[in-house]
Amino acid sequence: MSNKIFVVNTKGGASKSTTSFQVCAASFLRKGETVMLTEFDDENKDSKVFIHSQIKTEQIEIGTGSDIDEVLRETLLIKDSENRVFDVGGNKTTTLIIEGLRKTRLYKKISLFVIPLSGGHQDLVNAKKTYDLISSFRVPIIFALSRVRNPKRLQFQYGDFFKTFPNEKYFILTDSDVVDLSRKNKKSIFEISQDSETKKSFEKLLDKYFDANDNDNIARMSIMLQIFDESEQYVNEILTPAFNMVSRYMVHTEE
Repeated sequence: MSNKIFVVNTKGGASKSTTSFQVCAASFLRKGETVMLTEFDDENKDSKVFIHSQIKTEQIEIGTGSDIDEVLRETLLIKDSENRVFDVGGNKTTTLIIEGLRKTRLYKKISLFVIPLSGGHQDLVNAKKTYDLISSFRVPIIFALSRVRNPKRLQFQYGDFFKTFPNEKYFILTDSDVVDLSRKNKKSIFEISQDSETKKSFEKLLDKYFDANDNDNIARMSIMLQIFDESEQYVNEILTPAFNMVSRYMVHTEE
């Protein structure tokens, strides 16, 4: 039995790629399951950066003249046990994919929709538009509130979201250097938090720089290791609740 998650917001730059990779796809890694991340996008190739990750990736271009209905049938009717996360590009791509799901009725194969937004007014406007487009599918929907500055002041930063969606489920993703560390090491934050070998190699390099009295590299490696430590805290405090919510609200469709 495989699960299929669609990450959507009609606005570009709403943290769809971060949510897809760091939360939705990584949630399956935590359970020891395989996962394929598919980008429905003509331009963005964000997941291609993470070449050292266990998360497999592919990109499917959706442009003028594409047979969206056939693309959806080819990707959603695959009979295998691999979980799939679909990072749907913004703007016209999202509209085309949602309309294709409606026409083909293939939304019935989807386990969960996730709508990310990053706090801006237009993100919220487009999140509401996306929600209205997919709510009739009767598939569970949760929100990802990204770039959170201070979780204790979430009601302030995301006040308009809570007015618009007072009863909807959500998880948060805070701003953190661990996101940049993930990109530098080309694997997910969850994988970095488990990567004791790389951390040990950095510790050895730091000792070498101390022996050489190389202050510039001492400072650089000290910061790197500090962020490595923070990745464990980030997984415990931010990603684990997000993983749990994704798992809790997924519905299992018939294969």
